[in-house]
This record gives sequence, C-alpha cells and structure tokens, in this order.
Amino acid sequence: MRRVFSHSLRYLTSAIAVSALLVQVNAQKPSLKGADLLCNGESFFAASNICSELSRLAKADGVLASNENFKQVAVSGVPIGTVFNQFKQANPKPKYVVTDGGGIDLMSNTCSVGDTNCAMVQNLKKTMKDYIAEMARSGVKAFVWMCYPDPQGGNWATLKKGQDIWAVVAKGVMDVTTTPKPLWVDLRTTWAGKYSQYTSDGIHCTNAGGTATAQAFWDAMKANNYAFFNDGSSSTGSANVSSYAQQFVRSQIARNGNVALSLSVEQPSNITLNLTTMSGRSVFMAERKAEVSGLQTVEFPVGNLARGVYCSEVRCGKMVNKSQILIQ
Repeated sequence: MRRVFSHSLRYLTSAIAVSALLVQVNAQKPSLKGADLLCNGESFFAASNICSELSRLAKADGVLASNENFKQVAVSGVPIGTVFNQFKQANPKPKYVVTDGGGIDLMSNTCSVGDTNCAMVQNLKKTMKDYIAEMARSGVKAFVWMCYPDPQGGNWATLKKGQDIWAVVAKGVMDVTTTPKPLWVDLRTTWAGKYSQYTSDGIHCTNAGGTATAQAFWDAMKANNYAFFNDGSSSTGSANVSSYAQQFVRSQIARNGNVALSLSVEQPSNITLNLTTMSGRSVFMAERKAEVSGLQTVEFPVGNLARGVYCSEVRCGKMVNKSQILIQ
C-alpha cells in the first residue's frame, strides 16, 4: 500500500512539474529585433506615430531591446499595389507585418452602396490576396491587417462608402487565410466615441489616435500569452475578440432574410448572434444550436433588415467573434 502511494505521489509530483513547465513555455515572451516587424501601408502609417508607438510598447513589455525600433516602409499617397511593392522591396524580409491597404484607391470609389462585386473592390481583393501570398513565400510568420476607422465629415462620403464595402471583403479574405497567421484589427471599434480626439482632418491620426491605434495592435498581438508570435500554436483561454484564434466563424452570408454562419465547434454548442447598427443600436439577437461538432452551417432568420453594414457578434461558450456583415 505504501509503495502504491509512494508511486502515485511521485507520478503526481512529476505531472505538476511538467504542467508548470508547459505554463512557463506558453507564457514566454518573444524576444524581437527591430527588423523582425515591419509597418507597411500609406499615409495612415507614414504620417503618424503608430510604428514608433509599437516600438515603445514592445520595449515597455521587455519584448524589444531599448536600442532597437521596428522598421517602417509606409509611404503617403500610394495605392494598394504600391503598398504590395513596398513589401516586396523590403530587405531584410520581416517575420511579422502590420499593414493596411486600399484607402487611397477608395478615394476615387465608384461602387454602389454595398456592392461587394464592384470591379474596384474586386481588384483590391486580388491585390490583397497576392500580397498575402508574397508574405507567405517570403517567410512571414504572422501579420496584422488593419480595418480603417470610419472617415469623418461630408468631404469623405465617397471614401466612407467604399471603405464600408472593403471592410466586409477584406475581412472575408482574412477569414479564409491560414498562412501567414492572420490577425484582423478593426479600428472602428477602437476609435468609437473618440473620433474628435483621434483625427483632426477626418482620416489621419492625431498623436492620440496613433497611440490608441498602436495600443490596439499591440494588445491583439500580445493576447493569450503572445500567441501571435508563437509559431505553429493556437491561442487558448479567455475570449479575445481581436485574436486570430477566436475566428471560429469561417464566414457569414446574408441572403433571403437569413444569416448563414459557417463555423467550426469542438462539440454541440449554443450559438448566439447579435446584430447592431454601426452606432450601437441592437437590431437582432437570437440563439441557435450547433447540433454536431466540426464545420457546419447555422442559419438565423433576421427578417427584413435595412440594407447596410452591421456589426456582428457571434458567441459560443467563451469564444467570441466580432466582425461586420453586409445586408443587401
């Protein structure tokens, strides 16, 4: 009896030690060099303090040495094709990228409201996919794609109409991307209620806006023990709506008064869908049951909602997916 107890105690002690070691490994911070992370885009980055603030935050967390800074190649006024070329010309190639693209193109938007098949947006989509494929070929491990905050003021009405469409299309690309590891950060949520502090001309960051934007990026990248930087692992633990690992929702399609969610769950679960307007007013909430585990489609009858872009929140246990959906 004593031998059995002694053996069990040794087994338990070993298991605790292994568990503690695994926790330490999973919680280990990355150690980055300045050249490991690249900021790319147009004036939203080039004319702001976003990249320098990212360097400051990484240093404060002990991830980046005090004498290092992340590299920026963003140039003001360039279309998405040039943003792509800026990455191709970057040397050395980074391990991680924080980027945007399409804002300049959308300033001359001719798409009708909600037209995701518009030629301009489809061209942006193709370039975005080519850009992502080039990052994968170049050895980039993970990247952040930024969803622009809403343009402010009547002067930017055309741009706003285009960005509403592009947000839906770009998010769709991110939802099906697996390599490099994708991370979508929607600045409309970050900037909500603070646009007067975060922009002075309606589209570019003030210093406060750049600082808040960098904080949103860094918070998303360091979520779940820096899972963004953790090669080949997935993020676990409490829900973090900005984390790539919480994209258990593969796609959302609105058709014939229904929203069809393509999602993957580990076990039969209750799925909650909440739709709100961009101003935060709730227009639909319901719960459905995912009857089986694995990839499946769950439909919600949403009725005759007005055409436009809505904020969508899907919950399954501790997992949360926040995105936008276009109702046509």
